[in-house]
Amino acid sequence: MANGMSGLYVGMTGVRSNQIALNATAHNLANINTEGYTRQQVTFEDTVYMPVMTNDKVTTPVSGLGVSISEVRRIRDTFIDASYRSENSRLGFYDAQYQAVNEIEDLFGEMQGVTYQSYLTDLYNSLNELTKNPTSTVARSSLIQTATAFIDKSEAIYEGLITYQTTLNTEVRNMVTTINDLGQTIYSYNKKITAIEAAGVEHANDLRDERDKAIDELSKYMDLDYYEGPNGEIIINAEGVPFVSLNEVAEMSTEYVTGTSLVIPTWPCYDREVFTATSLAKTSNETDTDKGQLKGLILSRGNMVVDYTYVAEMPSSSDYDLTTAEGLAEYNKDYAAYEEKQEYYNTYILPSQVLTAMAGFDYLVNGIVTALNDILCPEKEVTLTSEYTDSNGNLVQADKYIYTNITRDVLYNRFGEEVAGTLNSSGSYDYDSEEKLYSNSNGDGTGVVAFDSVTYSLLDLDKTDYGMDNNKTVGQELFSRANTERYVVTTDSNGDTIYIRNNLNDQKYESYYRLGNLSINSTVAQDLSLLPLSTVTDKEDFERANELVDAWDVKFGTFNIEEYSKSTFNSYYNNFVGKYATWGDVLNSYVANQENMVNGYNNQRTETTGVSSDEELQKMIKFQHAYNASSRYVNVVSEMLEHLVTSLGAI
Repeated sequence: MANGMSGLYVGMTGVRSNQIALNATAHNLANINTEGYTRQQVTFEDTVYMPVMTNDKVTTPVSGLGVSISEVRRIRDTFIDASYRSENSRLGFYDAQYQAVNEIEDLFGEMQGVTYQSYLTDLYNSLNELTKNPTSTVARSSLIQTATAFIDKSEAIYEGLITYQTTLNTEVRNMVTTINDLGQTIYSYNKKITAIEAAGVEHANDLRDERDKAIDELSKYMDLDYYEGPNGEIIINAEGVPFVSLNEVAEMSTEYVTGTSLVIPTWPCYDREVFTATSLAKTSNETDTDKGQLKGLILSRGNMVVDYTYVAEMPSSSDYDLTTAEGLAEYNKDYAAYEEKQEYYNTYILPSQVLTAMAGFDYLVNGIVTALNDILCPEKEVTLTSEYTDSNGNLVQADKYIYTNITRDVLYNRFGEEVAGTLNSSGSYDYDSEEKLYSNSNGDGTGVVAFDSVTYSLLDLDKTDYGMDNNKTVGQELFSRANTERYVVTTDSNGDTIYIRNNLNDQKYESYYRLGNLSINSTVAQDLSLLPLSTVTDKEDFERANELVDAWDVKFGTFNIEEYSKSTFNSYYNNFVGKYATWGDVLNSYVANQENMVNGYNNQRTETTGVSSDEELQKMIKFQHAYNASSRYVNVVSEMLEHLVTSLGAI
């Protein structure tokens, strides 16, 4: 039988263990409202057993030495944590895109009362008024006013898209910094936790709670995989690469996308981009890659600035003579080029809310501007084997340069950029370029390659109208490009005056009718008589004015790439805003569904990790009673020992 001193030790273990349990309970109650705190639970176990010396040859009796604390553990379900973080990552991805759609919808004001549609309507109405009297100063002035408002509003919306893209770019930068900070925080907690738990005596529960909070936040920004090492450290893989390891944090950085002010996140230590263009294009729920707010931001923002030239236009078979081999070959070539351009659009532009808005909206404005200008300035194409020169003897850049049977598979433009050729059946290459091409990338004008033909657009003097001024001015457009005259005026080989469509601005760079480069023709705005709506005999041209109105009924293009039927300006715009309304509804449902899932997992987690004051108070009473009982036991044993010692002393 154990001696009396061991009995005293048994009581002391009860006092000590229940004191620790009371402390843990008090700690739970003190942190009942602390965010991220995990309820802690004390588990008890027997201490060592001492053998009792007897003459029993079969069994060895033992005597226990009381109770001890097995561990003070956190009540947390790692499987629920993993599910929560996975769905939280997906929530961040869709929420970033949903916010982008909302911002874009706000720019067009369709839900705020002052809509972009009203500017289209006003422009149409002013054109309609012009048909009643094309020479009316009042009608012309109204047209200039509504056209100015149309351009100003269009430019404001486009500038808003550029500004929002810049805002998203700033968010990407800030998020990369936040991700790096969280990585360092987790790494720091790893070191502290390992230092405390290395001896195998206690758990760093509060530090683990703080680390879990950091991992929860990090999961919103990126797709994570993680596991706990043998010493309590968390190893994290982010977007498929080691991010937080035993010895370091592989911090992200950012690099500029070539030719833009936009940045992309990179892994400098792995010498790679965090998200490649291919991986972004393949993002989907089916492949479980639709995760992370950072990816959602980059996908919404896009990695470029686009305009109408990125929109693919399907060639119409009616424009080709398919009864001939040449016509069929030309159609097949143009259709293959269309498919290639459409594939690029579908892959790199369509997934981005901002880029889709930029390209689609600019396509609409360009369509309106081009249609009205081309009616006021009717043109014809002329194909030559040599270039025109201006009045100073300088070569005038053509609309198109054709090169055939070139042995090189790559040529260069005047900026030294590569231009790929189209392989033909003979093994040589053909080129169809908007500018002259060179055999080297020097960009110094040397190495000019001989072209087969060039195509120019000339003002058709047989079809043009005139201004009401004494000079009978021709070639005045309604909408102009910045620092770019519409025509280069010169003479042809016969000495006749010709008006060649100008493709370069004052700085000799290509100039297009795109947003960011548009304005009202200041010459016409200052002198309304120059608007070409009069015949050569000074009669008002009602037919030309009606063409301006009829342009609104012409089907010029389609916004929905899944449909081949074209739309008018109004129906195109309706499809455009309808696309974003549908996009917003779909993303809203995704976000709502993800919020429900995240909240559901969080509620399950709270049921496990959360502190219940009633439950903890019950435990406190239980441990207090146990503490008191152990104390009384110690007192009893102590009195017994005192009695024995005293009695033995009396003998």
